[in-house]
Amino acid sequence: MQTKYILTLTALFASVPTAFAQLTIPSDGSDGAFNPTANIEIDLSQAVAGTWNTNNATNAGLGIYDRDKWSVVFKYSSVNIPSGVTVSFKNHPSHAPVVWLVSGNVTIAGTVSVNGGDTIGYTDSLLAEPGPGGFRGGTSGPSSSGAGLGIGGGLNNGSNGSYAAVYGNPSIIPLIGGSGACGSSGAYEGGGGGGAILIAAPNSINLSLGEITACGGTGTPNRYPQGSGGAIRLIANSIGGSGNLRASAYHDGRPYPPGDGRIRIETNSFSSNVIPLPQTQVVPPPPAPVIWPASNAPTVSIASVAAVAAPAYPIASLDAGADVSISVNAATQVILQTLNFPINGTVQVRSAGKFTDATWTTATFTSGDAAQATWTANVNFPIGFTTLQARATIP
Repeated sequence: MQTKYILTLTALFASVPTAFAQLTIPSDGSDGAFNPTANIEIDLSQAVAGTWNTNNATNAGLGIYDRDKWSVVFKYSSVNIPSGVTVSFKNHPSHAPVVWLVSGNVTIAGTVSVNGGDTIGYTDSLLAEPGPGGFRGGTSGPSSSGAGLGIGGGLNNGSNGSYAAVYGNPSIIPLIGGSGACGSSGAYEGGGGGGAILIAAPNSINLSLGEITACGGTGTPNRYPQGSGGAIRLIANSIGGSGNLRASAYHDGRPYPPGDGRIRIETNSFSSNVIPLPQTQVVPPPPAPVIWPASNAPTVSIASVAAVAAPAYPIASLDAGADVSISVNAATQVILQTLNFPINGTVQVRSAGKFTDATWTTATFTSGDAAQATWTANVNFPIGFTTLQARATIP
């Protein structure tokens, strides 16, 4: 008799044993207990600029914006969101994602939303906001339409944004959200990408019929073009209850592939009544979970455009407060810098005009080594405002 075995890999989630020690989460609880009793929008622009692990008791509840980590970090003592209460967020100017490091337990019976914003309409100027950590949708108006922002931003007049099929990694390190949809010429601007949130607690996260959502924004009233889903990362010794985790490009229950975001669940005990969309594998966390990228992680940044130095912390406002102003009609030199990146890798620049489609330009290695190198790309910019985004891919 022949015996057949079926092996399921990565696509499904499962329960795991519960007898594990409490995790070490780097939280001093200095933002206090978070116990909202009514719907609340947390204004991330009120976060105090500083280092994420600084005691925040004098500004409790506001969080800390750490520029180097590109995150707004709250170090709560506990979290309890009752049924019927929705917690949402107003973006920080940097569009940084949200990190909750909790020294006690987390209970979510209501909703935590980092959804991308729906399109604003036929405005020719405003862009749909993403959830924190995501990317804006493209414009639409009398001046034509623009590509969605982000590596997976929608292209070609009204296409949806994408995320998991294009960029990022299953660990969601670094924490990053979804891309915006392209504007639909003569119709609606692209929906904003879903945001990104990390919630970590040493003992338990209980989704007591609650939900955490990082869905893409939609083009109303026609439901397109749709921003991609964002990212949800949960870390705790146990994750229980009956609730939902959603990081898909959904509107009114309708999926818009390839707009799935990413979900990461790190726990020693997981309730099968918690439903993640998209589905994901559950992995056990180390005793001291990894929150941030390693200090020697590969990075790429834009150093200058047309010999004008780029700011270390750009905002990409797409208005009169542009990060860099140039007056060049020909192909323009963009200088990029990589750290801890092999020189046989590929470095690219994504250029998206406010009212044009996006193009990719591959940069040429100029000098340096794997520790630090310089690259050059020659990019043709349209007249007006343009966003630039760098990408480095290891072979």
